[in-house]
Amino acid sequence: MKTMGCIRMRGLAGCLLVFLAAFALVSCGDDNPASPDPTPTDEKGEVSFEISTEGGTGSGTGTSPIEVAQGDTLGMTISQKSKYTDSEGTVFECEPNASICLFAELDTVYADKLEQLTAIQEKAEVQTSQEGQSPVTNRTLQKFQIGSQSVQFDLSYETYTYATADGNVEMPYAMPHEAVFGNAGASDEGERTRTVIRSISVKPLPQTRASVSDTTWYEVNAIFNLDVECMNTREASKQNLTFSVTYRGAVTTEIELSDPVKELSHTIQATGGTASISSPFVANPGEVMSLLFKQNSEYTDAYGNLLSCEPEARISLSAETDTLYVQAKEDLEGVPASQNFVFNPSGENPLLYSATQRFELGTQHLQLEMSYEIYTATDVENNEIEMPYLKQNATIPSAATVSELSTATGEMADTTFYEVRVPIKLETVYVGTADENVQTTEIVASYIGAIVTWKEEPELVKVEYRTGYVWEEAHDNLPLLYYAKVYRDRYYSNGEVFTDEFVDNGHPADVKVCVDTQLDDYPKTYPSEGTAIYEIDDGLTDYIVYTAGEVFENDSIRIIHCSATISGNPSEIQTKIIDGDRNNTPGEWNSYLVSKLYDTSLNIDSDIPSQDSYPTSTRETGWYFQNLTYDNILSIILPSDIREIFISYVDVNQYDQYLVIDGKRIEFTQYYPERENKFSKENIPDGLRFTHECIVKFMGRNFYSSNVMEVTQR
Repeated sequence: MKTMGCIRMRGLAGCLLVFLAAFALVSCGDDNPASPDPTPTDEKGEVSFEISTEGGTGSGTGTSPIEVAQGDTLGMTISQKSKYTDSEGTVFECEPNASICLFAELDTVYADKLEQLTAIQEKAEVQTSQEGQSPVTNRTLQKFQIGSQSVQFDLSYETYTYATADGNVEMPYAMPHEAVFGNAGASDEGERTRTVIRSISVKPLPQTRASVSDTTWYEVNAIFNLDVECMNTREASKQNLTFSVTYRGAVTTEIELSDPVKELSHTIQATGGTASISSPFVANPGEVMSLLFKQNSEYTDAYGNLLSCEPEARISLSAETDTLYVQAKEDLEGVPASQNFVFNPSGENPLLYSATQRFELGTQHLQLEMSYEIYTATDVENNEIEMPYLKQNATIPSAATVSELSTATGEMADTTFYEVRVPIKLETVYVGTADENVQTTEIVASYIGAIVTWKEEPELVKVEYRTGYVWEEAHDNLPLLYYAKVYRDRYYSNGEVFTDEFVDNGHPADVKVCVDTQLDDYPKTYPSEGTAIYEIDDGLTDYIVYTAGEVFENDSIRIIHCSATISGNPSEIQTKIIDGDRNNTPGEWNSYLVSKLYDTSLNIDSDIPSQDSYPTSTRETGWYFQNLTYDNILSIILPSDIREIFISYVDVNQYDQYLVIDGKRIEFTQYYPERENKFSKENIPDGLRFTHECIVKFMGRNFYSSNVMEVTQR
């Protein structure tokens, strides 16, 4: 679109000023214009211009304004031809430029209220500047504010000054004046458009969390106008241009959302001891008191999404000795000394923290085991959220209470029995919730204290040692465990016999089976799947396709099924069986690790006669253990090749232990497992099935592990 404007001014006699100095004829592109001292040129100047618009439509009239498309920028150029004829008849010409740039800063404006779309700041922000010489570029930047929208006009025009016979003359030019508001209003786009956003994946704002619940869209139209005036001409001439700027407005209704909330609750389940449902919980003599803190952990985000999990925390308390013989009642009393404890992490999601704390009261040792779990969840924004959990915060032992139970009288001695109760207060705390909810739970270790009063001082005449064990079935997060025991029978000259019981920490008996393939760098407890490519002679390659079958397992059985297809004939497969090296050697007693230690006051004179002779030991009084495993290994080898298809490993993971007491080493070699390894193969369609087994009898229980591997020809 082009708008033509032309104003021509002719010189009038008598109105021409005569200059005393003569000036050389200067063109429009003079690089060294004279100092600006412009003389009015209204009588002798004329200017014509063309207006071209880019990014707009319309003629620029009130009925056909120049429309700027949504999201676009109007670039208007006013191209001019300027002439001036001085008193000597010399014609000066130049082509100054003027331009108008118009745009809306935002494509879409969001508002809380409709009024905000039409709120006009009447006075525009105006900045002016000049730069250059002949031409001098004059620039005006206007910013109109309509609510949060900013509509900007960038206006510029050039002026030239020449040295003429009439003096320094400012050439005619077209100048755009500052724009002003015409009107600005908002009208519905026909029927109301309803857009409801309820997606929980909408991200919250940084400051206030809100969910857009209702949005009405509007077409916002702002009208402006400005004059383009011809300057330095005989007759004043203005051309008015009208501009229309359109953009989208959205009025939204927002719902304020609450902050994320973390909540936690728990119940306590007690096993062993008195099985009371409330504090105090008592571990009776010879029993382990265990408490399970079952929790319901919840995280509710700002949108109402709920994440939940059920972490667990545990504590267990036990006394090493069921019946404690002392010299006087005072030896049973007092506050137990406690060791520091540190929680160590293991696993992931849940991350399990566990710690063991020991308490000493005289020759009695109490053991407190604690653990708690931490879960991590992922919210709808893929943020990792640490869920609330309960943890053990502190332990506070109190003085033991001693209550007389009974007295047994004998010819040589009287024995008075006491119930000893050692209370330990355990402080727990909620982590991650607004309320820490610090609670105190009291647990009590109960055992028997005995004081023997000799009527005649008896003499210890003989000591016998017996070994035994007890199994504890797998429960909660604990595996199948066995506890090794040593019983020490003390025979006195008066016929009295006293039995001391020493119990080791629990050890698992793990069933072990794994398989190694051409896909693996090391044996795997779960078979691999995939295709293994390998080189054969003359640079050729072949491949094996592996498939993983089911794995059946419980505390004492583990069976792996897997298969492979090969190019060769399975009937030509070779096999080889060997026993692997042990990781530790049984009988290297000094290399065994400490399991638990006792106070040396429990020892008696090693010279006291015993029915059996036991090796002597200078190690500290207590239990020692060692992990003793070795594999039975089966290799299934490709036909006419040294490369294995499968390597099978089967065994049971066994522990050996011994007790050092009275300077003697009480061993458990009689309980070493009875192990039998078997290998068989049978025909199946297109191949063979290989079965590699390990059958173990250990401490009265049976264990079984096997690898079942099928090889077929493709």
